[in-house]
Amino acid sequence: MKQTISILFSIITLFSSCNNDKKAKTADNGQNAIVETLPIRNFIKKFQTIQLPFYFKGWNGNNIDKSKLFALDFKTTDSLFFSKQGIQKEIDVTIYGYGLLADTTNFYSLIYFEQGEEIYPIICTYSKQGQLISNQSLLVYGCGSDCGLSYCSYAAKINKDYSIYFADTLKYDYDCDSLGNPIPNTDSTFIHSRIGKIDKSGRVNVGEIVNTTKKNSSQQEYLQ
Repeated sequence: MKQTISILFSIITLFSSCNNDKKAKTADNGQNAIVETLPIRNFIKKFQTIQLPFYFKGWNGNNIDKSKLFALDFKTTDSLFFSKQGIQKEIDVTIYGYGLLADTTNFYSLIYFEQGEEIYPIICTYSKQGQLISNQSLLVYGCGSDCGLSYCSYAAKINKDYSIYFADTLKYDYDCDSLGNPIPNTDSTFIHSRIGKIDKSGRVNVGEIVNTTKKNSSQQEYLQ
């Protein structure tokens, strides 16, 4: 009787083991199917690794090593990981790949640049299976031309703790009246900034725009 029970137990154990193996293989096959559909590992091989902190300053000359930039080809699998949808649809925009942030333990973080009048950075995060988690432009308003504007730059920084700061700085030598004539003693500096962080799940969260205006003493007197 004991021998019969022992044989039955062995059969049940063997069946259970085989069944678990089948489930494991099925799960593996499912995971591999996702990877094959979104070949994120092959894609990120195009990017050079960036050590944090990452810092960018743009407009009149920028600090980016242009040899690291490569244009995405939207006729290839590049389109699986970055879509032009919602980005100046009426213009033939060029998107450049740039770098992979060094810490890839839980997700991948890629830096891209969009080409406008000047390039500006975009950060995208992906799961290990290649699914997009977040897409965030690191530009507030950018620069342009305006009456009295003497200096403009925009900058972005990603720190080692994955906190993010990006800002535009605009310096005006003067304001202009409705006819375009300079108004005396109206020089000002405007800073438009946002702060945020990439959380542990890979989501990029940024706060509202903070606008700061710095006026000189003569302008304070003029406005009074």
